This record gives sequence, structure tokens and C-alpha cells, in this order.
Amino acid sequence: MKKIFPTLLLIILLSSCASLPDITALLTTPTPVPVDTETPRPTVTLIPTKDLFAISTNTPVTFTPTERPPVDDNAATPTLVPTLTLVPLPTFSSEFIKDQSTTTFFGQNVGYKAILYSAGIMYWGEGACVNRSIKITAFVDEPERTDRVFLFLRLRDKENTLNVGEWSAGAEMIQVADGSFNYDIETYNLRRYFFYKNAWIEYQLVSVNEKLEILGRTQLYDHNISLAKCGL
Repeated sequence: MKKIFPTLLLIILLSSCASLPDITALLTTPTPVPVDTETPRPTVTLIPTKDLFAISTNTPVTFTPTERPPVDDNAATPTLVPTLTLVPLPTFSSEFIKDQSTTTFFGQNVGYKAILYSAGIMYWGEGACVNRSIKITAFVDEPERTDRVFLFLRLRDKENTLNVGEWSAGAEMIQVADGSFNYDIETYNLRRYFFYKNAWIEYQLVSVNEKLEILGRTQLYDHNISLAKCGL
């Protein structure tokens, strides 16, 4: 009986100790719980705003001239591109163009064999009139010496003969292989043509050599060809 009691007491103590918490667990340092740290946001660099009230000041610009290197006389001269030289038209005096009231087609010509024209009338304005130009052909006496031939034109009203236009500046005729000179008269060759509904086209030719010396001159042709407005 005495042996049984200590054994029971020992069993009771062991069972009570098994229910107590682990002392070693209480004495150990607890592991800290990790704390969520906020990820830093990227910084935004603001664009500087313009000061609308700022007054701009001019920054002085300094220029330091540099000395040009001396030119070497032995250096090669650069090749220049040739430029076209315009030959001025000759200036004609009043004696070149003689105003005559009546003329003969082949009379009183100097330096010319013949003067021909393709039609007797040229039209301007809207309409079905087909003849809009007249070809003038000149045959000179000395084609080998003749350098250029100029054609002068003006208009004279048929009803009021005192209404006469100004002379054109002189159209340069085109030389062809047979030695003749041709030119197609159109309305742009006639000054203020739109004021003339029915007029004579008066013309005269002057030929020159390479030195612009006069070689020949025709009479004033004043009743050969006409200008008329289409539809009249």
C-alpha cells in the first residue's frame, strides 16, 4: 500500500507537467514578422514653364574678321563657264521707215528681189475664221552678206485712215537654207490690235550685215494684207 501511493503521485505530477506550455519556447526570442515596405514611386521631372512676363535681352554677337590667305600667282586659274552674250538689236532712225500713201508691190525696194505673203487677210476674236496668221517671205539680193532681216509692223484703220498705230519694235525673221527669210505674223506682233475691227497691216523690211550696217530696205507696204475681227 505504501509503494502504490508514491507511484500514483508520480503519475499525477507527470500528467500535470505534460499539460504545461513549453518553457523553452517561452524563453526563445520570437522571429519578427516581415513588414511590407511600399515600393518607392518614380519621380517625375516637371517641364519648366515659360515665363510669359520675362523680357528677352539681345545677346551681342561678336565677329572677328579673319585674314584672307595670300593669293599664289602660280596657282592655276579656274576655268570659267562661258556666258551667253546677247547681241542688241539695232536702233533704226526715221529714215528707215518711209511712210508712202501709194506703193507698188515690187517698186522702190533696195536689196530685195521679192517680198511674198501667204494670205491677204488675218482674223482675230472668237469665231470660225481659220486664217489666224500670215507668213511673210523675203528674198534678199546678197544672202551671203545678209546677217539679219527685221520686219516692222503697224495698223491703220480702213475707215479712219488717220487712226494709225505705233510701229512694232522689229521682229527678226528666220533665215532658211535657200537664203530667204521667213516670219509668221500673228496678233501678238500687232500693238493694240483689239482696237481695230477692220484695218490694213502696214509693214516694211530692213536687212543688215554682221556689223549691223544696213544692206537693204523695202518700201512701205500698206494695202497688201488686212486685219479683221472675226464675225463682222
